Amino acid sequence: MPIDLLRLRIAQSPTVSADGRIAFTVQENDGEHDERLSSIWLADAQGARRFTAGTKDAAPRFSPDGSMLAFVRADGERGRIHLVPLSGGEAQGLGEAREGISALRWSPDGRRLAFVAKAERATEAGVYRDERSGARHIRTLLYKSDEEGLSDGRRRHLFTIDPVSGATEQITRGEFDAGAPCWSPDGRELTFAAQIGLPETSFRSDVWVVDVASRALRRLTHSLGWTASPAFSHDGRFVAYAGHEHDEDGPGGFRNLHLYVVPREGGRARCLDPDAVHGIGDHVITDTRGHGNDLVAWSEDDAAVFSIATIEGSAHVVRVEVRDGTWAGVVGDGGRTVLGAEIGRDCIAFISSDPRTPAEVCRCDLDGGNERRLTNLNPWLAEVELAVPERLRPAHRDGTVLDLWLMRPTREIAPYPLVLEVHGGPHASFGPGFFFEFQMLAGQGYAVAYGNIRGSQSYGEPFSRAIAGRWGTVDAEDVLTLLDAALERLPADSARVALAGGSYGGFMASLLMGMAPERFACGISMRAVNAMISMIGTSDLGWFLERELEASLLDGEIERLYAASPISLAREYRSPLLILHSERDYRCPLGQGEELFQLLRRLGKQVEMVRFERDPHGLSRDGHPRNRILRLRAIAHWLARWLGGGGEHAEEAGWLFAPLEGEGTEPQRIP
Repeated sequence: MPIDLLRLRIAQSPTVSADGRIAFTVQENDGEHDERLSSIWLADAQGARRFTAGTKDAAPRFSPDGSMLAFVRADGERGRIHLVPLSGGEAQGLGEAREGISALRWSPDGRRLAFVAKAERATEAGVYRDERSGARHIRTLLYKSDEEGLSDGRRRHLFTIDPVSGATEQITRGEFDAGAPCWSPDGRELTFAAQIGLPETSFRSDVWVVDVASRALRRLTHSLGWTASPAFSHDGRFVAYAGHEHDEDGPGGFRNLHLYVVPREGGRARCLDPDAVHGIGDHVITDTRGHGNDLVAWSEDDAAVFSIATIEGSAHVVRVEVRDGTWAGVVGDGGRTVLGAEIGRDCIAFISSDPRTPAEVCRCDLDGGNERRLTNLNPWLAEVELAVPERLRPAHRDGTVLDLWLMRPTREIAPYPLVLEVHGGPHASFGPGFFFEFQMLAGQGYAVAYGNIRGSQSYGEPFSRAIAGRWGTVDAEDVLTLLDAALERLPADSARVALAGGSYGGFMASLLMGMAPERFACGISMRAVNAMISMIGTSDLGWFLERELEASLLDGEIERLYAASPISLAREYRSPLLILHSERDYRCPLGQGEELFQLLRRLGKQVEMVRFERDPHGLSRDGHPRNRILRLRAIAHWLARWLGGGGEHAEEAGWLFAPLEGEGTEPQRIP
């Protein structure tokens, strides 16, 4: 049931102490106050237990000697670093509250903590906000982001704080955002990734080093592409990082990330794994996952680098040898996925998820042996009948092998209705993780099909690059290939098939409702790209879409962009469409949903829309609990109306928000 979302506990951000204890964040939903809660838990030989008393505690980090734990306690938009002794005692606030505190990192001697936070607006800032009215003077394209909202001109910079006195110093300054820092072994420098002195629309970034005492910046790389997660080797001679050398593609794109090593003094970077088929990074989509950890960590002897790699929809911890780039899988398999990990001195702490397990903390030796699960955060799931997906590998008619997972309904007599889901990105992946929405649909009597079509990451770069300049062509054919394979395998009713997807998946749902209208009884298009021209002009990353489509407004390619837009097929719709969109979505702005809705209504098509206040593009994963529950109810009611003959109150506005039968009415926080 949608209301069961309030019962979920999700583990994230594990960190390991010198003696092997593991701290992590547990995220919950408070339905009564309509907010997300988080607390720090500790796992050791005695088991796992809650360790901090706050309701907005996150980002734990052990001190080098293991005696203290640092974390961030939020209060509204601002947060404050806190310290608590591992031996017991109350958490004490350190320094002043700031906005955007994240990425806590202890210095090797434990005398300072580095962190990232929003700094005061620099004189050269591209945005100025009038505090009294909220009016903004904008002189840059980078004035909004879906992650942080509208800019006020303040950038994210590196700071250090004394854990005894609370004295704080700003280490970097300028019109750029600093990534998560890593200390040099001698404690003199911090390395981080940033875009400094580059054009506004650039997808390049570099690895930088800053001298903590003098604040002097040194550029270590002259990258032609993206860089991320730099980390010093234990001997201090090298910095390893993840990246690529292609300036047309940024984070989350179709290019594979590889591992590189560059000397601490700078010079030419060496790619450790140039021939790796699968790229570095976590590309797995679920609607319950927490945040991952850094991508790069050195082994104690500096002979190898640990990282996360996604292989055929499943994220693994891998070890890559510095000498010859040999890959070895350490944690992970095709039946589950890793949602974040940290490499300790003699163990690995990681979050594991599978189709019946949302996110639990595990530990293993550095070679993957002696694995143990340390938590059982959702015992109530043992009382619920969950679907177990079956994996198939259907092939497109040109021979390209795709990936498909099928969930059979937990209660329904065949032939049953089918919901086909398409992921966003487009360069993300579905896989063997827990998906609350899919389990809810299976529990409501629907078969669920989901898979990875061309454009998805984790199957090699040619696979993910296959849709460059070709959105809505071979990828649309792949979606129909998955549908045909699902109908061939399942005793499903081909006359009762729904198509659903979010972001790029919403684009595909909107597109195929007009391109193949005879295949679908209804559709659900969520936070979609529907009109390429206005999308390019209003998204926080419109130029990313131009590069994906290989068509530009600057070159006047209006007709081509319109032809690639789902709105161009609106007249062909035959089946009802539900549009879901968030008002605070800056990635695929609200107008994308409104344009399609208005056009379909004017054409006399069956269409309804739900607008959610306050939440951004990631509503289904990170939104307010009430909005997430209403979204799930709307999906369930729409499917019941058009696939199952439900929807008794479908003529009344608000019918999509009613509790499902047996769900209950008043949301509450369930301990």
